[in-house]
Amino acid sequence: MKIAIVGSGNGAVTAALDMISKGHEVKLYCRNQSIHKFDKAIERGGFDFNNEGEKNFVKFTDVSDDMEYVLKDAEVIQMIIPSSFIEHYAKTMAPFITEKQLILFNIAAAMGSIRFINVLEHKHIDVMPKFAELNTLTYGTRVDYDKAEVNLSLNVKKVHYSTYDKSYLTESFKLIKKIYPYVVKEESLWKTNLENGNPEVHPGPTLLNVGRIDYADSFSLYKEGITPHTVKLLHAVELERLSLGRKLGFELNTAKGARIERGYLSKDDEEKPLNKLFNTSPVFSQINGPNEVENRYLTEDIAFGLVLWSSLGKVIGVPTPNIDAIIVIASTILERDFFTEGLTVEELGLEKLGLE
Repeated sequence: MKIAIVGSGNGAVTAALDMISKGHEVKLYCRNQSIHKFDKAIERGGFDFNNEGEKNFVKFTDVSDDMEYVLKDAEVIQMIIPSSFIEHYAKTMAPFITEKQLILFNIAAAMGSIRFINVLEHKHIDVMPKFAELNTLTYGTRVDYDKAEVNLSLNVKKVHYSTYDKSYLTESFKLIKKIYPYVVKEESLWKTNLENGNPEVHPGPTLLNVGRIDYADSFSLYKEGITPHTVKLLHAVELERLSLGRKLGFELNTAKGARIERGYLSKDDEEKPLNKLFNTSPVFSQINGPNEVENRYLTEDIAFGLVLWSSLGKVIGVPTPNIDAIIVIASTILERDFFTEGLTVEELGLEKLGLE
């Protein structure tokens, strides 16, 4: 396949190497102001790629800040970007997309399809590609740009997949399953969205650790910030998320169950408390940060996660008191109004959300 990747972070670079290793033709888009970080890889002709212990050198230098060049002739466009940048990239990509292309949001789910479509409508662009979303990034990975090294610690073992329009769900699912064998087809965008674990795990415990984050030179939320007490707020949000799913007609996975299915935790750990599993996980315990209070665990996961879930609860009649409390307190601490600036069902458009 010809695959375009929009983004230049850990997941995007890993996806490029993974797709090339599987025999596909890949181009990667990076913004001009960041493209210098690929200097070492271009000098070397590619990256050292450690894929779950299997080490290879992967030739890859097709990185460009020319969006038209990157998207031209691509069958699949993977968007691997922070969810806060969806509208920005939609505006940049709009002149160059075609009806035949499938745009896949390989990120923590944030209703990217509808947000992209809303940009096209606002710009009066009639072209309508196919859109698909995953509930989470398909990799647990880190990139060292200075050494041109990629350490892929986990290919995620279960990823939920859905499309904006069900008419092409089965056809596009078969296409994506060729590159990501662990994807599972879902009929509802809402189920895929509510299986995004980040808004559940990150904001509450981070908020309860802001004093520690302010004080310490370094901090690790998963290793030291999710404790027997802070995990109670995580579980309270979990119950509200599960209630949203049940009201919409489906059972969602628990925080622990989802991470066991994805491969982050072992099935042998089912009886252990979640906080202990995060503290000792070979993957999670190695993730450092956040090291400042204004960080993505709060700003992105609240604005594009919890605010959306709160607004959904109001529309379908499911109370979300703990979610709302996190939004209010984070707004106070960061001197922002997340209820106003965050993503809501009304902003997305009720007619696009299948809530009738």
